[in-house]
This record gives sequence, structure tokens and C-alpha cells, in this order.
Amino acid sequence: MKPFRAWTLRFAGLFKRQSRDRELAAELESHVQLHVDDNLRAGMPPEEARRQALLKLGGIEQTKESYRDRRGLPGLDAFRQDVRFGLRMLRKNPGLTLVAVLTLTLGIGANTAVFSMVNGFLFRPLPVWHPQQITALAIQEYDFPLGSPGFSYPEFADFREQSHSAADVFANVLGFVGLSADDHSDQMAVCYVSANYFSALGVQPLLGSLSALSTQEMPGGESSLVLGYSYWRKRFGANPSVIGKSVRVDGHLATIVGVVPRNFHGMYSIAELDGYLPFNAMAFEDGSSRIWTDRNNRRLLVFARLRDSVTLAQAQSVLDVVSRRLAQQYPASDKGISVRVLPEILARPQPYANTAFRVISGLFLGLAGLVLLLACMNVESILLSRATARRREMGIRAALGADRSRLIRLVLTESFLLALLGGAAGVALGVWTAGLSSSIHLANVPLHLDSVFDWRVFSY
Repeated sequence: MKPFRAWTLRFAGLFKRQSRDRELAAELESHVQLHVDDNLRAGMPPEEARRQALLKLGGIEQTKESYRDRRGLPGLDAFRQDVRFGLRMLRKNPGLTLVAVLTLTLGIGANTAVFSMVNGFLFRPLPVWHPQQITALAIQEYDFPLGSPGFSYPEFADFREQSHSAADVFANVLGFVGLSADDHSDQMAVCYVSANYFSALGVQPLLGSLSALSTQEMPGGESSLVLGYSYWRKRFGANPSVIGKSVRVDGHLATIVGVVPRNFHGMYSIAELDGYLPFNAMAFEDGSSRIWTDRNNRRLLVFARLRDSVTLAQAQSVLDVVSRRLAQQYPASDKGISVRVLPEILARPQPYANTAFRVISGLFLGLAGLVLLLACMNVESILLSRATARRREMGIRAALGADRSRLIRLVLTESFLLALLGGAAGVALGVWTAGLSSSIHLANVPLHLDSVFDWRVFSY
């Protein structure tokens, strides 16, 4: 209990310092006066009596420092003094401070912007229910080390049916269609999806219902259209009565049945798609039905949600069995082909069996790091030049009793303040720059670079 009370008193000593200093000065002066009175009664002259009293007390300022050390937290007090002194020195040299802070701002800002985009593209999980269960399937060909990201529709249907016990397999493919509605036509970036696409991802619509897509995977009949959130707001003015509206997609009739939530961008983490169509709408592009039967027409990207308690290794074993079975059944198209199961977050941007994209991203981050290193070296040169000019100041401080560690702490505190200012400004610049690139339109693809500032960006 006593140590706690002592630390409480020390912490309280950090506040109302001026009033406490005045009380201490008055108390010390009363002690000095008592000693002076004793010396005067002993026959000493007034000046000698006061000098002897001060000697006996050990010096006013020294005694004050001793009591201050016992009253507060010396380390915190010293740090606060160093910070105040550092701020005064930075304010005294505004030109040097501005150049150093701007140099750090540019270096840290560039790194923050680059990592924010890489973070949203490669590291942030999908905004769906239990994203750790989402995996990607990639074709591994014996004579093609990189592999192939695409499956034909018959292959996808076989894997979905024969691995149902281990995973819910679903597929999609990017495409472009023309939309005609309200006497106006424009082009849409769409995603053709399998019947179980939204249910496997666990996505509920913002408006409408997605159940109609489950009956429209195969060719024939009218198609349903699910709108992307941004496209719904831009093209239809966020009108909720758009549900049930008939439109024309590549000249064919389609009905708008739903709108996806605002933060859902499908499996394309960098593309904010305009809409989603069932697989039967793929036949609109060429008017043929060969996509349903041609096993060499590999264009579908296939994913899977693992069943509860099913591990990646168990799912891989099931798919290995299915791969061998299909190779025997369809040797002309499936012989020499196996399928790898990859965590979805490791399969971006395309689920190749062997991909070097992450290595390229790492090199890109390394180049940005070299920019920061160059900025730090420039700041170091500025501070070394300044330290040379301050040799006389440091010599005087050492002559007055400051030890080497105290001088080093002063310089480090100034560097810390510079780093803090440059870091804060750099992060702000990086977040602002990354925000500018969050809505880029390249040709007809509405890129969406999710550059939200989160704990990964802060840690980096």
C-alpha cells in the first residue's frame, strides 16, 4: 500500500507545479531564516550568517532540485523538458525544420499510398461471411508450370457435383454487355455468375431477391440482372422501384431482381462491377451454346467455400480424386491436368497454380521503401550539418555539467519530433493520394482500389 501511495503522490506532483514551487520556495526561505537567526544570536555578521545558513542547507537550487525529484517522476519531467526544448529549437530554425519535414512527408507519403493500394488489393479479406473459408481453384498442367486460372463450364459442373461434400464450388467470369433502359444505352462491366454464387459467398441483397438466379444457369429463357450498388445509384438514381424492371442486355430481355450491398465488389477486389448476370446470359455474346459442352473453352474462374471442419488438405485430397477420375473419363481434354486449392487471399489477382504476382508486389514495396530510405538519408545529412554548427553549444552544455547521455537525449528528442511531424504529414498525404486513386476508370473497367486506412497500413 505504501508504494502505491508514494507513486500516487509522485504522479500528483506533475500537476500544479508553479504553486508547488512557490510553496517549496517559501518553506526553504523559512528554513534559511531560522538558520540565519541562530547564526546572528551566535554573534555572526548578517552577511556571514546568511552565507553559513545557505552552506548548511546545501544550496537553495540544489535543494529544490532534490525535492522536485522526490515529488514527481524525474524521467517524465526530463522528457517533457526535452520536448519543450526540442520544439523551441525547431521553431528557431524554421527553414531546416520545413525541409526535413517535407522530405520525410514525401517519402512516407509515397510508401503509405503504395501500401494502401497493395493492402486493399492483396491483404484485406473479402467483405463476406467467414472469408477464411473461401478458396480458389487453379488448374495445374504438367507441361505448363504457371498453370491456368480458367475452367470450362463442363469441368466446373463436374467439380461442383463431385466435390459437394467438401466444398460449395461456384464460378464467375468478367464480361461486357450493352444495357438498354429508359431510352438510353450504355456499356456495363458485368460478372457472369453460377447459380450458387451469392449463396456460397453468404451475400444478402440490399434490395430485391437473388433466388431467381438459381434457375437460370443453363441456356434458355429470360435472364435476371443484379445491379452493383454504385451503378444503381449512378444509372437509376438509387430508385428502389427499379426492382422488377425489364431492360435489354445485348438486345435480349432481362429483369432487374436485386442490388448488391455497398461494400460488395464480388471476387474482383479491384473492380467495382456494374452488374451480375447468370451464366445463361453468356450465350448473348456469340449466340451459340458451345460454352456448355466445349471442355477446352476455359474461361471461368472457379472458387469454393469449404464446408465447416473441412481443412485445405482434405479439400485438396477430394479434388485430386475428382481430377484423376475426369482425366480417365475425358483424356482428350483433362489428361495431365490437376487442380490446386489455394486460399483466396493468396490467389489474387488471378488464381494461377504458381504465381509470381506477390513477388512483384513485394519488389514494388521494396522500391517504395528505397524512396523512404533516400528521404531519411537526406534528412540525416541535414541534421549532421546542423550538429556541426552546434558544436560550440554542446561544448558549453558539457562545461556546465551536462553528461554525454543528456546531450544525446536532447538530440534524439529533436529527431523524434521531426520524425513525428514528418510521419503524421506523410500518412495524411499517403491516405489522400490513395483516396484519389480509389475510383479510376480505365477504358470501360471501373477500377476500385480499396485504400482504407487500417491497422495494416498503420503498422507498415
